[in-house]
Amino acid sequence: MKTAVWYTSTFVVIFVYLYCYLVQFIRGAEIRPQHLQPLLRSRLAAPLQQQQQPVAFPYPVAGGWPLASGSQHPAQQRHLPPLPPPPPPSEVFSDYMGPGSMAVSSSMSVSSAASAPVQVPPSVSAAPATSSAAAKPLDFSYHNYEDMTTWLKQFSASNPDLTALYSIGKSVQGRDLWVMVVSSSPFQHMKGKPDVKYVANIHGNEAVSREMALHLIQHLVKSYREDAYIRWLLDQTRIHILPSLNPDGFEVAREGTCTGGQGRYNARGFDLNRNFPDYFKQNTKRLQPETEAYKEWIAKIQFTLSAGLHAGALVASYPFDNTPNSVYQAFAPTPSQTPDDDVFHHLATLYARNHATMYQGVACKPGSPSFPNGTTNGAAWYPLTGGAQDYSYVWTGTMEITVEMACCKYPPAAELPLHWSEHRQALVRFVGEAHRGVRGFVTDGNGRPLENVAMKIKGRDAPFQTTKHGEYWRILLPGYYRIEAYKEGYEPVEDDFSVTDHHATQVNLTLFKQVDSKNAFGALDEVSNYYSLSPGDERPNKRQPTISNKQDVPHPTGLTGLLITLRSQMDNLFTNLFG
Repeated sequence: MKTAVWYTSTFVVIFVYLYCYLVQFIRGAEIRPQHLQPLLRSRLAAPLQQQQQPVAFPYPVAGGWPLASGSQHPAQQRHLPPLPPPPPPSEVFSDYMGPGSMAVSSSMSVSSAASAPVQVPPSVSAAPATSSAAAKPLDFSYHNYEDMTTWLKQFSASNPDLTALYSIGKSVQGRDLWVMVVSSSPFQHMKGKPDVKYVANIHGNEAVSREMALHLIQHLVKSYREDAYIRWLLDQTRIHILPSLNPDGFEVAREGTCTGGQGRYNARGFDLNRNFPDYFKQNTKRLQPETEAYKEWIAKIQFTLSAGLHAGALVASYPFDNTPNSVYQAFAPTPSQTPDDDVFHHLATLYARNHATMYQGVACKPGSPSFPNGTTNGAAWYPLTGGAQDYSYVWTGTMEITVEMACCKYPPAAELPLHWSEHRQALVRFVGEAHRGVRGFVTDGNGRPLENVAMKIKGRDAPFQTTKHGEYWRILLPGYYRIEAYKEGYEPVEDDFSVTDHHATQVNLTLFKQVDSKNAFGALDEVSNYYSLSPGDERPNKRQPTISNKQDVPHPTGLTGLLITLRSQMDNLFTNLFG
């Protein structure tokens, strides 16, 4: 009898464990006992008591926002509610609205006087002054480099309160790689508020993306005083839009060409979206001027969210684009998931749901692939080496997806109004996702901001870093998480927090000078190797982060301890059996 009871109890325990494990793995959120608290030293307790604060999010608590927190997966939801109005300004990010909240951007800066000249580092040049002629409304036609440059300069000069134009470098043939900042603070970084980017026309013949980027610039500025949501967005975000990363390729592409490679490559014949360092394989292709400028740009500005705009299909694709099993992938493509796969799936789904038809997943033509719900993992579609979105995620911590905007790469100009009407809401709504998850500041014991602090969400081994102002951002879906912060010479810190679907969570952390040579992470040199991001390394870390969905929490006792012990043993068993 006792034996039967023992076997029954053991079966129930294992069943409960497996159930919790599967729920945790599928949802991508850590299931943690409520009594577990961050293991901080007593001297940190007081400063951290009031540091976790909710930041107002511009959407209602109830309203059908498509998140993975409910019983229904976002891929099963068809329609989103209309864009809700934002709360009054006093309720939006009130923690960041006080005196002294403005800070100089890492890419461009001006003094507090509106008429002060712009100062930029040598690698990032501001646009030269233009005549006072007002910019003409952007028409639905294709704009070559000269026309695009003229319009950008005139539009920026006509709207100096909301735009700033600068170049991140030049193409092979000497054309500027223009970026337009659209924000209520275009020349100055807003401390505690994120930077977002759109990059279009990386393939020169995918011209529809170039025109959509230009129309987005005009739409954001013209709608600032009329649309409450866009006004909130520009007041709380700096949006950097690069209309053409490959202006040389565009000049040789031909309107009406839906397929083919004419104009796809830069002037030296290189595919720029195969030209970046790769997480899985060494990329031996020689870096191009456009790629070098792009890498330097995103190294100077910490972008929270990004999208690369392409054409040739109608789908939102997300990392990883590459996989260590490319030979096997050629026969049976499978997803290559990041530690933040749930977030990337959400971002891609949100874009597809806000597009007029993308979410339907219809194939562009017979024989071409269809994409359920209008989304796909990049490697599951086809693996590629040297892509921009994988580089942005692994090397800079930016959440970046790829949007294929139309089945035809260079459709006739007469079709541009239709494409704009289909993408307008998705392009605007996507930017708002930079304002969910967790954010905060990391300071030392004297309240000074700490730069380049290595940050990580426990169980999501994808490190990111703080800015020179000590800021950090991380997009997360609703759930319970633990954040880690480490900087050489300081005691590491961990803190628990929760994320809800209607506001971001602010978690400020304080790091104190280190006393002992060892810490909770291990030896200092081991931690430095794990987190270091050496500019000279082809690989992002000297020791690669493990891609895993497993959650690492302090080992408790009792029933919870038994469950975690069983799980650990089974994990070890599967690892030994299958590798």
